[in-house]
Amino acid sequence: MSITPGYKFKRKFIAIAIKRAEDDKGIDYIAAGATALAMLTKGVACDPWQTEQVSRELDNGTNGAKPVIHTGDKISVTGAVEMAGAGSVNTPVAYAPLLQMSGYDIKTDVATEVSHNRILNAANELDGTIYFYWEGMYHILLAGKCTLTTAGKIGELGYLNFEAKGIYGGTLAGAIPTDADFGAFVQPVEWSKANTTFVLDGQNLNMVEFESALNNAIEHDEGTEQNQIFINDWNEEGKFIIEAPALGTFDPFAIAKAGTLLPYSLTHGTVTGNIFKQASSGIQLMNPVPAEYKGKQAWDIPFKVIGGHETIITTQ
Repeated sequence: MSITPGYKFKRKFIAIAIKRAEDDKGIDYIAAGATALAMLTKGVACDPWQTEQVSRELDNGTNGAKPVIHTGDKISVTGAVEMAGAGSVNTPVAYAPLLQMSGYDIKTDVATEVSHNRILNAANELDGTIYFYWEGMYHILLAGKCTLTTAGKIGELGYLNFEAKGIYGGTLAGAIPTDADFGAFVQPVEWSKANTTFVLDGQNLNMVEFESALNNAIEHDEGTEQNQIFINDWNEEGKFIIEAPALGTFDPFAIAKAGTLLPYSLTHGTVTGNIFKQASSGIQLMNPVPAEYKGKQAWDIPFKVIGGHETIITTQ
C-alpha cells in the first residue's frame, strides 16, 4: 500500500494570533486560546526547520563524516498580502497582525482612520504565533517577528511583502481547516492615475514604481532564562521611479547633494474604507539614476527613511 496520499501543494494558508496581555511571551498563543486570524496571502512559503549544527569531531579511529548536534531551532514564513483598506474607516485591516509583528502599533483614536506607528520601546512590541497549514500537516512558528516591504507598479496591484521569523514549534499532522474566514480582506484596486498619488515635499510627481522596506534586523536570542526573537534595529530604505520633471521644477541632484530631508506620502485608493497611505516626515534622497519609462526620461531614486521620521501607515 502506498504511503503517499497525494497531498496538494496549493492547499495551504497561514493563521496568526498575537500575544494577549494574559499570555506568557513566546508560548503557542493559538493553543492557549487566542483568536487565530486567517491571512489571505499570495505566494506564501515556509522554511520549517532551520538549525545550526555543532560538529562533534569525535576521535573514533575512523574516517568519514562525524555526527552533529542541531541547535537553535528556528522557522521562517514568507509571502505577501494585497495593499488595501479594511472596508471601514475605523477598523484595523485584516493583515494588521503582520504590522504588529513588524514593530508597529494600532491606533483607532481618530474616528476617520486607523494609524500604525513604529513602537520605539521594545517592551511594548508584540510577537505572534503562526500556523502554516499545508494539506495533511501544519508547521508552528512561535515568538514571531516580521519585516515588511511595500511595493507597487502602475498597472499592477500593490503588495506588502513579509518575512516572519520565529522559534520552531513543531510540525504536526492534521487536516487543513475548512472554516478559515477570509471575509475581512477587501478587494484591492490597481495602481493607476485614478487610484494612486505620490507627493514629495508637497509636490505631486508622476510615479510609476515604488518600493519601501522596513529592513528590521530580527535576531534570535537564547540564554539559560529565555529563548526569544526580537527586532534589534531597523534601517528603512526604498526607491521610487518617476518621469523626469524639468530640473527647474524638481532637481534630485541638488536635493540629494544638500542632504535635505523631505516629507513624502503615498496614497492608494480613493473609496472610503479602501484607502492605504504610507508616509514619512523625513526621507533623504540617495544617488539618482537615469532610467527610461516607455521611451521617456525617468529618474530611479533610492532613499533612506531617517531615524525619528519612521514610516507611518494609515488606512481610511
